[in-house]
Amino acid sequence: MNKTNHTALPPEESLADLAHFAWCALVRLGLARQDGQAQSPLSIHTFLVRWLADAQKQRRFPRSVASDIDSLLRLGRQKGPAAGLLKRLEYLHQSCTEPLAQQSDLFRLTHAIEYLRAQGWVNAVVTDEEWLSELLYAEYADVSALLVRKSELQRHFTEEGKQFAPVEFIVVGDTRVVGYALDTRALRYAIREQHAGWCLLSLLPSVEALAAATLSESRVNVR
Repeated sequence: MNKTNHTALPPEESLADLAHFAWCALVRLGLARQDGQAQSPLSIHTFLVRWLADAQKQRRFPRSVASDIDSLLRLGRQKGPAAGLLKRLEYLHQSCTEPLAQQSDLFRLTHAIEYLRAQGWVNAVVTDEEWLSELLYAEYADVSALLVRKSELQRHFTEEGKQFAPVEFIVVGDTRVVGYALDTRALRYAIREQHAGWCLLSLLPSVEALAAATLSESRVNVR
């Protein structure tokens, strides 16, 4: 695992860059449609892939959105029109311009992580095999770090970014800093284990989501 912590922009600045990127893509597509281009799903897809490739090659946007451009372009080339690039760009723009309180659980978690990175924290996503608390603490003992299992991020959020089950983190460093980042973004959490220099923290779903999940599980059991 790479512990290198690249200089991170404040989350508000990163979001502004991302919103501007998505807005530019949508405006350019709109102008093309007015000119009689990009009318069918296939031609829309072709136009956006070409636009993304040009944006990447010419470095039109800040480095903060370079990974987003790369992932959208790669997805578009791999899946073709099924990638739904237009819907993804529309969602991206909407997500970055709506008030933070109205965003999904996953978006607010990402915003909290970006805040911590801007404060010099390292964020690492590890495999289940690497999830050995004491060994991870020893590896990251010289930095402030927030560690999480990739499998939990994949399993415990819906496609819409709603959390429905607890996600466990290892916090190496001052837990109060992480608590502040989560509190100010209305994210629920609990400290499960406290050790010297690190702790286990569980990010909890909303009360409503937890109740819905419990109800769904009880219905399955009744059947």
